Amino acid sequence: MTQILFNKLIESNIKGSLGKTTFTLNDKQTIINDSSVIGNLIQEWLKKFMDDKGIYYKENPNSQEPPDFYMHEHSDKIQLLEVKCFKKSPNFDIANLSSYARGLLINPHRLNSDYLIIQYEQHNEYIEIIDLWLKKVWEITGPSERYPLKLQVKKGVIYNIRPSVWYSTQSTYKPFENYHQLLDALQGVINTTSNLHDLSKNWSKTVSNAYEEFLKETY
Repeated sequence: MTQILFNKLIESNIKGSLGKTTFTLNDKQTIINDSSVIGNLIQEWLKKFMDDKGIYYKENPNSQEPPDFYMHEHSDKIQLLEVKCFKKSPNFDIANLSSYARGLLINPHRLNSDYLIIQYEQHNEYIEIIDLWLKKVWEITGPSERYPLKLQVKKGVIYNIRPSVWYSTQSTYKPFENYHQLLDALQGVINTTSNLHDLSKNWSKTVSNAYEEFLKETY
């Protein structure tokens, strides 16, 4: 379903489409330019698009946990969809590092999630859809100068996993080629991060084995 959704969006000529981003209350109108709000608006529009196209989806009842949507009618372990939006350059959070590392031990199938990523530009009260991609997490993550994985770091404390500029041919740091490279990079960060020292030095192997078992059983 995730690929069907992506194909339908492309077929609808979404690239170049314009959306209005104003809010009116008591005859007072304001322009919305907060990226998180616009991301939510796009996600709400996406639900209506899927309804109109007859594409099955189920929202995650816990908005603080991945994924955004379950796209398979009979399973909550396959066809998981995360929606991310950005303008100019991708600086959205993919996941909290600690939560993601611990979560993969319990739910290795989350590694197979699809990411629908939408780039937009803002023109006063309008946004224009510039591009969109459907990617796996290792296709949008990569190393950085300081760490084996690009991360959000504040005052020396690691918080979130951040995307690489996967679509750029000029970027020094290319995205990973497969999930093994991503897991190895995560292991490297785990080994040097104090609040993750309780995780095993075999974390990446454990997750990889569990994920491969999931793929065998499912596909």
